[in-house]
Amino acid sequence: MSSNRLRLDTEAIVIGYAMSRLDRDYLAIRHCSTWEQAFTEAANALSDPPATFKNLRDEFDPIHPNVRSGWHQRNLRQSRQRVLDELKDVTDDALMELVDRILKREEDVVAEAIDSLAVVTKVAQNVAERLLTGRRAEQYFLQESLPLVHVPPQSILDCRQLACGFDFGVQGRPEWAIEVKGMKQSKGQILFTDREWLEAKIRQDNYWVVVVGNLIAEPVARIIKNPHSHLTVRSTYRQSIAVEWHSTIHIET
Repeated sequence: MSSNRLRLDTEAIVIGYAMSRLDRDYLAIRHCSTWEQAFTEAANALSDPPATFKNLRDEFDPIHPNVRSGWHQRNLRQSRQRVLDELKDVTDDALMELVDRILKREEDVVAEAIDSLAVVTKVAQNVAERLLTGRRAEQYFLQESLPLVHVPPQSILDCRQLACGFDFGVQGRPEWAIEVKGMKQSKGQILFTDREWLEAKIRQDNYWVVVVGNLIAEPVARIIKNPHSHLTVRSTYRQSIAVEWHSTIHIET
């Protein structure tokens, strides 16, 4: 496959991922009244059939909490895993800015990001499976928050899209932070982002980790307060996409 074709394919995957992740918000941001209009817009920009973008959106749908079930019967391919892994922690604003630049064909601007997303040098981690496990754990917590942390579900604040280092807050207790982790079995590893670990260090006893295990059978939860002091961890380092926002300022002298 030529480098130009690989880049175009990766750009299409990014757009399909954004369509699935943002769902109806994608249409609103792109000023599209229907999915057909959104597929056609992308098709015109990248010279691919509209069905390409519908299929790509549907591939990512099982991972995201929208009304479509998507292609839940098959695992994501490595190229899709790569995009998911790199963009899952990017904000919606940054993701849609990347989509906008792709659709405007500002290739010189997006080239570095797209080229890094196109390179799959090893078997991609099963990020989709990890995200699905995490989502099941979050749903369990939201249903059982009262017996687990003595907070009724209606008092739980959803912070998952705020990139603030924890999943949930509590009304009236701004100092509390609750992070939910999921495991398919009753024993396994959990992962903290650097931001989550920093928040745990700062908040100490006000940072709670709810680990929901045994999700493939009967879920069981364990609450860990102040994980920064009570858990043994090991850091790893990896290269990933970092988003920067630039502005040119002119000061009259």
